[in-house]
Amino acid sequence: MFLHRATMRGWPLILTAALLIHPAWAGAQEDPSALPLPEPIREEPLPPESLPPPETPEPAPVPVVPAPLSLLEILTQARQALHLEPDAQEPRLTLGRTLFQLGDTDGAIDEYRTALRFHPTVAQAHLDLGTALMAKQDWRTAMTELQEAVRLDPNLVQAHYSMGTIHYTRGHVQSAIKAYQEALRLKEDFAEAHYRLGLVLKMAGREKDAAQELEAAALAGLAKAQYFLGNAYRSGQGVEKSQIMAITWWARAFEQGLPEAAQALTQLRRLAAVRGPLQTKQSKAAAEAFKNYCDQLWLDFPDLDRGDQATETVGTTLLKQGRTAEALPVLLREAYALNDISHATLVQLYEQGLDGQLPPHGQWILSYLESTAADGAIPSRTALARIYGKGLGLAPDLAKAKSYLKGLPRDEAKRMLEEIASEPPKS
Repeated sequence: MFLHRATMRGWPLILTAALLIHPAWAGAQEDPSALPLPEPIREEPLPPESLPPPETPEPAPVPVVPAPLSLLEILTQARQALHLEPDAQEPRLTLGRTLFQLGDTDGAIDEYRTALRFHPTVAQAHLDLGTALMAKQDWRTAMTELQEAVRLDPNLVQAHYSMGTIHYTRGHVQSAIKAYQEALRLKEDFAEAHYRLGLVLKMAGREKDAAQELEAAALAGLAKAQYFLGNAYRSGQGVEKSQIMAITWWARAFEQGLPEAAQALTQLRRLAAVRGPLQTKQSKAAAEAFKNYCDQLWLDFPDLDRGDQATETVGTTLLKQGRTAEALPVLLREAYALNDISHATLVQLYEQGLDGQLPPHGQWILSYLESTAADGAIPSRTALARIYGKGLGLAPDLAKAKSYLKGLPRDEAKRMLEEIASEPPKS
């Protein structure tokens, strides 16, 4: 059921923030002073309630939505407003935030300090100044501003979260834990705070609590949390050891483009691909984990009849039912998990397309083949040899085709080359 909840998650946007990496999970410790700033969270005021419509309203004209202003246009408008009213609060803060976004941190700091000379009790101004000072790695002064922001408004989530980051950089692990916990008390669904709290709890030796926080962030779609949670399952740190769950979370992070997750899956695939006398207990277990991962994908589609799982997968079943949009990402997951049936289906889709629904020669399939061929997957190498040799969707390249056949048994390589030569290259 836990795996089902994990695989049913969508692809939400992740909050950008600083990354903490613990040696036990990532192999290296980042320099805390190099951490980028967390993205500010702002709570916008609710619009005023609209008046009740008249009893016989006339049709309203279709509103024209203006194009969003560029940063330079926002900057110009803020300066114009301040020229008329130098002590205006919002234009001054807007100017500071825009300068900060444009990379002029010193200019932003000057504007925030000017705003505070006119309005010393505005909590948001102290928060903005603290955030800019963090970019300068002036941790002590930044903490002073954030503490003042919290004194004026204890409900500023971002202030508590940023204080957690500063506490970490200064080596105050317990204070960092408390700050992140306070941010989460105010905003339970703050995925980045769950993630950062999980990493700091790991540093404190509270592995079970750390895994729970990482799970919350991973379920919210945060790729880094998914990656670290996969590592936890692979090693059994804070959770029951499970290679299936490790693959599940790494796959989710990989689908969001996280390089670390791609590397973790590549290493495990290479281990699982070992066959014959070189196969070890570990490689056999890895191959079994990938197979079980594919089997668990059926839980995402309880309406499907599993039928003969020796010849059908979730992806191929969806494809036969005409549910192409659902089938394609599942086929890719299964193929990356070393499923031969889904791999063959993707090769066929690349070469032939699908009845007007999917054109042939999809770049995404070619990328899959090239990625897994680089991992040493023989089916992908032979497929690419055929694609390059016959010029399927790209310029014929016999030399490249031969390069993919290197290392294969001589008879098999010879047969493939003869098959390629038996048909003229595609234009």
